[in-house]
Amino acid sequence: MTRRHFTLDSRHAPFNESYIEKLHNTVELALATHKRTMAIMVLLRFPDYNDIDDSIANAPDMSSGVFSRFIESLDAKITAYQKRLKNKQQRIYPCRLTFAWVREYGVDGKPHYHVVLFVNKDTFCSLGDFTRRGDNLGSFIEEAWSSALRIQYAPEYRTLVHFPDNPLYYLDGKADDFNTTYDSLTFRLSYLAKERSKIYSRQARSFGCSQGRTS
Repeated sequence: MTRRHFTLDSRHAPFNESYIEKLHNTVELALATHKRTMAIMVLLRFPDYNDIDDSIANAPDMSSGVFSRFIESLDAKITAYQKRLKNKQQRIYPCRLTFAWVREYGVDGKPHYHVVLFVNKDTFCSLGDFTRRGDNLGSFIEEAWSSALRIQYAPEYRTLVHFPDNPLYYLDGKADDFNTTYDSLTFRLSYLAKERSKIYSRQARSFGCSQGRTS
């Protein structure tokens, strides 16, 4: 199969070409895993736990393994959710989580993660009403980030997970709008590969993604 084009948003140039290639591979891997895929854009922040009058009772764990813990927790929550559906004799679909992330720094020097997650659209077709804790993908993502930080989930931590405007993309290889949606998604993902606002070091990775073969 001919490799599809990865559309770049030139406003964010220059780009890290290695990151572009890995983001491209991640999108193709997600589609090879699930033909009907939902992509979710999300921003993960660290808490200002040293601020005066902060109500956070325990210091978060912001060590280098935090994103791996996030994925492990989210994957576990999706698996547990599917088991609950099965126990109710409801139909379930395989849902392998695919992802890519970049670690960036704001003007205040604080790190944050820009993330894209891919799930089976037959398992999740929206974030759900994550203003209420329950069996919905938005809540699973919020709770998984708190778990990764090793802090007890509380409503005040909801601001640590931000879903930007229009965070969802539906990729269906048989849909008439597939190419348009693919181009829109990769155009947006190119932002993650911009050189600006990244700090490269051997101590902390600035990029990570799912590993696998697309064919």
